Amino acid sequence: MSSSTDRLAEKAAYRWLMGQVSPARKWLIASVLLGLCSGLLLIVQAALLADSIHKLVMNGVQRSELTTSLGAILLVLLVRSICNWGREVCGFNAGVQVRESIRSALLQKLQRQGPVTIATRPAGSWSTLLVEHVEELHDFVARYLPQMALAALIPLVIVVVAFPLNWVAGLVFLGTAPLIPLFMILVGLKAAQANRRNFESLNRLGGFFLDRLQAMETLRLFQRSTYEKQQLEQASDDFRVKTMQVLRLAFLSSTVLEFFASISIAILAVYLGMSFLGYLDFGSYGTGVSLFTGLFLLLLAPDFYQPLRDLGTHYHAKARAVGACADIIEVLEQDDIEHLTGTAILPDVNEVSIDVSGLSVVAPGGQTLLSDLSFSVSAGERLAIIGPSGAGKSTLINTLMGFWHYSGQLQVNGCELREVSPESWRKNIAWLGQQPLIIDGTVYDNVCFGRELSREQVLTALHNAQAMEFIERLPSGIDTRLQEQGGNLSVGQAQRIALARAIAEPVKLLILDEPTASLDALSERLVLDALEVIPADCAVITVTHRLEQIDSMDRILMLERGKLVVAGEPQTLKTGDASLNDRYFRFVSELKQEQDQEQGVING
Repeated sequence: MSSSTDRLAEKAAYRWLMGQVSPARKWLIASVLLGLCSGLLLIVQAALLADSIHKLVMNGVQRSELTTSLGAILLVLLVRSICNWGREVCGFNAGVQVRESIRSALLQKLQRQGPVTIATRPAGSWSTLLVEHVEELHDFVARYLPQMALAALIPLVIVVVAFPLNWVAGLVFLGTAPLIPLFMILVGLKAAQANRRNFESLNRLGGFFLDRLQAMETLRLFQRSTYEKQQLEQASDDFRVKTMQVLRLAFLSSTVLEFFASISIAILAVYLGMSFLGYLDFGSYGTGVSLFTGLFLLLLAPDFYQPLRDLGTHYHAKARAVGACADIIEVLEQDDIEHLTGTAILPDVNEVSIDVSGLSVVAPGGQTLLSDLSFSVSAGERLAIIGPSGAGKSTLINTLMGFWHYSGQLQVNGCELREVSPESWRKNIAWLGQQPLIIDGTVYDNVCFGRELSREQVLTALHNAQAMEFIERLPSGIDTRLQEQGGNLSVGQAQRIALARAIAEPVKLLILDEPTASLDALSERLVLDALEVIPADCAVITVTHRLEQIDSMDRILMLERGKLVVAGEPQTLKTGDASLNDRYFRFVSELKQEQDQEQGVING
């Protein structure tokens, strides 16, 4: 990507960020007003302190007579502290509101997109986006935006106060102040690019690490632990290098900002010193520089540059935010996948039948995923969907569940699915995938999964799922707390809990997406036995590559490149003409070879 394109992207990201602060506008205004109040009190504090020293040194006033002035200074300090505390609170609340708003927008976007979009990234990448990237926007809102206003207001007030006292000091302030923002801009161009590369590296590292962590047992089994460890070290080292590049820019900018501020204060101090010694006699409108004026201006000088230095410090918060929001904007600006948007209520019946005619699905980019499919699923039928990877099996399942827009006909009990309310349809469906989802909670919580279920329902579901044989051995039975992702369970045990979740309430259609793909032979047998207790009037659609499951189905649909190429009963297909069912025989033969190889590895 060219530098001009980078700058355009950064400007667009900055404009987008500024458009997200409206929920926190009141908190930001309050933060700026409190900061301005603290700045005005700082001028009063400097005036009181300079006046007290002037009276003590030049007028010979006794210290006891300065008690009132010292009390006023302490009072100003107290009020300033309260203002600064209030400013921090307001800024923090502004950051929280913006983060909650953006995170909510991301979650709503993902909910609208559904599992089709979520599956395009590793889980670690999504968690990095929702947590790390959004958190990096906090300092931009809480600190940078208020400081940007204060960096203009407070120096302006100090210049207005300084000019009537000494025009030379005013010119020094006006002449040196632009140096700091100018350098901030020069450094900021590089800092934004470095931060964007840093967040891209963090995003890759987050997805890489979580995926390998979840697949640790598999990597160990296939003796890939050492290789993946080296890959993780390389990804981690890449992130370290990019982080150090960001820190290098941060330290460089801080050093130069301090240098310019120190030089500016030194110029003013030299002028005032030469004036006190009598070598310079201009700038005070013919009255000479008094001790009060000199002390007052010297006390104001550091605070004149402090808002600009703080802005330079917080400028890196802007660079980090611009770098972090690139992925956020990409997700939020994705075209929405058209889902079910109907409002009709599906009639409440005891059975579900599906009729599909001329079904086609086209991805947002124009790629045809399914083409002219026609089939039916009767109530209580066991249907297997098979085919090579990329054949369209998952797309078909997602379409049946309402996550893809389609053309053609897809009728449920005579009602066109696109006209049916998603909630009305999905309450009749249960789904079980390859990877069981286990949350940090008890066995009971994992089966209920947010639903109101009695303990009897949960126990019955666990019994039907063949899970009670290990649940009874847990320390507290169904009240035993499970670790996230099933850390204290085997994959087979976790899958049986997920199956219990799916069948805890009566459903009319059960969709199984290769539920035994990652299980050993014993766990696979237990899950298959559990499926036998599913009521006979419940239709079951199974995506599978297991020959035993294929043979036990009532009917088979085979897909290739989004098209239905084979349909029929298992026994009919096996005994039929091989020339007519060449694709089916070739696919089954490949499956048998793969399973024989797996068995050979296990036996070996």
